[in-house]
Amino acid sequence: MAMEISRRGFVGGALAFGTLGGAQLAAAAAGAINCAPPKLRFGVMSDVHIGGKPDAEATLEKALRWFVAENVDAVLCPGDIAHSGLIDELEKFAGVWYRVFPDGKAADGHKVELMIATGNHDVDAWGGRWKNFSEEQLRAHCFTYKDNPERTWQRLFGQKWEVIWRREVKGYTFIGSQWSSLKPPIEKYMRENAATFDPSKPFFYSQHEHPKGTCHGSYSMGDDRGESVRALSSFPNAVAITGHSHCAISDERTVWQGAFTSIGGGCLHEGAGGFNYDNVTAFWHSSSRKRLMASLADPKPWGGDAKGGGCELVEVYDGHLVVHRQSVMFGCPIGPAFVVPLPARKDGPLDFARRAAHRAAPQFAADAKIAAKFCPNGHALEIDARKGEPCFYVTFPRAKTVKGSRVFDYTVVAEVTDAQERVPPVTRKLIAAGFAYPEAYADIPGECLFSAKELPVGKPIRFTVTPRDCFGLAGKPLVAVLSLA
Repeated sequence: MAMEISRRGFVGGALAFGTLGGAQLAAAAAGAINCAPPKLRFGVMSDVHIGGKPDAEATLEKALRWFVAENVDAVLCPGDIAHSGLIDELEKFAGVWYRVFPDGKAADGHKVELMIATGNHDVDAWGGRWKNFSEEQLRAHCFTYKDNPERTWQRLFGQKWEVIWRREVKGYTFIGSQWSSLKPPIEKYMRENAATFDPSKPFFYSQHEHPKGTCHGSYSMGDDRGESVRALSSFPNAVAITGHSHCAISDERTVWQGAFTSIGGGCLHEGAGGFNYDNVTAFWHSSSRKRLMASLADPKPWGGDAKGGGCELVEVYDGHLVVHRQSVMFGCPIGPAFVVPLPARKDGPLDFARRAAHRAAPQFAADAKIAAKFCPNGHALEIDARKGEPCFYVTFPRAKTVKGSRVFDYTVVAEVTDAQERVPPVTRKLIAAGFAYPEAYADIPGECLFSAKELPVGKPIRFTVTPRDCFGLAGKPLVAVLSLA
């Protein structure tokens, strides 16, 4: 497990060590105890989606107020600040920004740099919102229509619109690449500008989608097509900060290191864990229409828990970063911060396989029990299309966190034990309720449904529930044989 460190512990010197990363991470932490203040502090918030939810502006303001309290030098936004690519959504974002940072400055007068790398919702819209717009409406409302990007960006943010931009903040370089449909030539740009990056210092690269196969692992809605990997792999001092997947920053796969460093910026308005779960509605994915269970995020099925949004504070020191993870809804850390040694290396302590191999597994308490009942008239957890269908409702307590390894998901298997009943086992894969929350708020039982069309009524059924962490490490299963009628 990668070493993590709480903000209070970092300042006061009480460090939280994991079981992996020994010499490298211990050295970074030891130097951090009595080190000078960070060279640079910047906030990260991705996928704000102004216009997508009624509370999006309030959530944005909460995040920005936290950045104010943390005295940041800059704020980095890796895309989807708007939901439907409308100019008025960008105007609302800018309105909140200038309310919190008047004239783009903190209360003490220092400039706070705003850096945005647009995403698919900013550039390509969502839900066909532009489909029937007239020429006049497109000119007035569509951000990417003709010269609207240049005029809008200058008017709202006082910045030149560039497909690839570069900024310097307190001696550190930031590079941003706009959404991929605009075809930013990032590989060519990095080749041509390679000599301008100080190899003794990190530089920060931002685009909307995660570099392929890096942070959060393989996630089909979050990876790019490999351009950024090819562009950055020659730079061990490169730190990519991205969004798009909506993956929760409670997930330890938020930070990856290989040829370079990749950090997932999370999602301001929700925390998601992927669409291949029976209790997550991925509305763009055909399998969701066949689900039995409603989403954790219902009645707003965005694919993740609407209370699980988070943002980050990145502190830059000589030789390492400290990445703090903050829950916007709960107003406290989601988990201990990561200490990220720099420069990156492929066999370093943040390699996923090495971290997974040295972790404990989440476990159920000794007195934990499975409960189940037959619901002849259906259950409230059913999706609307299945309301009233007979089903089995199964619940179980949350698995306990062991040595910092918290439960991420569960597999629930139902098997008929009567040999006369030739019924194949039925499996549900569930994201853990509260997986995106701070630990203090995450003690939420698991629950799932099985259809009476899948399992016979009145026959003994063996239910097996297995907890897993974010790397797939499984704890001891909880088992119960129950006859339900």
